[in-house]
Amino acid sequence: MDLEEVWRIREEEIYPSLFGPVNRGIFTLGADTFSRIGRNNIDPRWLFMGVFEFAPNRDRSNWLYVTSGYSNPWEVEPENFDPARDSGSGIEFTLETSEQGDWAIRTLLSMLAFDVLLSVGNFPNSKPLAIGDRIPLRSSITGLPGCLIRNLILVEREEGSREFNLPSGKVALARFAGITDSELAFAKENSSAALCDRLKSAGCYTVTDPHRNSVA
Repeated sequence: MDLEEVWRIREEEIYPSLFGPVNRGIFTLGADTFSRIGRNNIDPRWLFMGVFEFAPNRDRSNWLYVTSGYSNPWEVEPENFDPARDSGSGIEFTLETSEQGDWAIRTLLSMLAFDVLLSVGNFPNSKPLAIGDRIPLRSSITGLPGCLIRNLILVEREEGSREFNLPSGKVALARFAGITDSELAFAKENSSAALCDRLKSAGCYTVTDPHRNSVA
């Protein structure tokens, strides 16, 4: 068992079993994504990470975007693989959307690059993203002026598996969900959990709909 086999198992066996057949992908990270965040000196291995697109199916009515490669055990020799520990970063990110869009791919690639830089200490006194964290995008998620979704919140998956296992270790699945500026303000005042409860009550929790109105 080596890194290439772990990679193959994740993308050719586990992902199709969890999400269905791949629609498009993989869209890999580019140096330009990191430069927009303020980092030009990058590890070449990061450019092998990317995003897959999965179309709606009988188990899911929405489009799904999933990162791949962040759980690669780059620093661990195969003889030291431990299924009881995290594989690589120990996480892969998802974004579920009400419609297909390249904007979803760009958004998830940006969040992947951002967390990679957080994990290597590129931003002083910052830690990798955790459940409940809120991230301003500083523009609408689609790039269009009429879209109110301008921020993200990292949440647990509500449906399906929240983690999977590789021969190299465990991998959690976390989801980004789009929120408006007023929803971000509500979360800052009341907590991310309170915002999640409000989104659930409104029927728009975890699925990012770029056309929806604000619920706060």
